[in-house]
Formats: sequence, structure tokens, C-alpha cells
Amino acid sequence: MLIHISASNPKPMYEQVVDEIQRLIVTGQLQQDEMLPSIRELSTDLRTSAITIRRAYQELEREGFIYTRAGKGSFVARLSAEKLMQWKMEQVKQALWEAVLQAKRLDLTEEQVRELFADMWLKADQIIKSSGQGGESND
Repeated sequence: MLIHISASNPKPMYEQVVDEIQRLIVTGQLQQDEMLPSIRELSTDLRTSAITIRRAYQELEREGFIYTRAGKGSFVARLSAEKLMQWKMEQVKQALWEAVLQAKRLDLTEEQVRELFADMWLKADQIIKSSGQGGESND
């Protein structure tokens, strides 16, 4: 399982782990009922404490992304298409909110921001297509 966390990231480590596992689930890199690494195994791989991973797994379970079976381990939960879309929208909404606030603070017009967004959307399409990452744009 490919998870990127950083000690220099201001976000707590357990939140970074939660974010990364959610991303892997939502993008289909982790499938329903797929077993996650044990707490000890993941903490060793990420060079962090077992307490950090335990807290991340507890948060993921609370949010419905994973389930745990005593003596068996933790597994990817079944997520509805609605829940997946809700999570994706929330991730983008947070970033857009900051951008909109900044644009308003700088007295940019809605039209200027829409034009900037459209330009950035096209550039992102080009980057994604050239990198082979997928992610259809739905223009």
C-alpha cells in the first residue's frame, strides 16, 4: 500500500494516514473487503508509532471507510456511490473555498475567477492526459 506522509506536514500524522487511505479507497486502489496492513506492519512501514496508526484506523472506521473484525484485521468497507462522491466533493470544496476567499480579498470579479478556473481546468486535463493518470474531465 503506497502511503505518503511527511513529518514536515503541519497536519497530524494520523490525519495524513487517514487522508491517504481514504484517497486509496475512493480512487479504487483499495477494493471493498481488501485487508489493510496490520497496525504494527503499517507503523513499521511508515516509521511511526502504532498509536498513530491505531488512531487513524479508528477514525477511518468511525467515518465508515473500513471495518474491523476481531482477530482478523481491518478491511475496506462497502461505500455507496453517494458516499464516494460526497467525499470527493468535500476534498475539492475545501480547496476551492480558500481560493474563493482569496479572490474576494483581492477584489477579483466572479468572471475573472471563472476564466482562471477554466484555464486551470484545461491545463490540468493536459497534465493528467500526458501522465496517464486518467481522471476524465466531464467538460
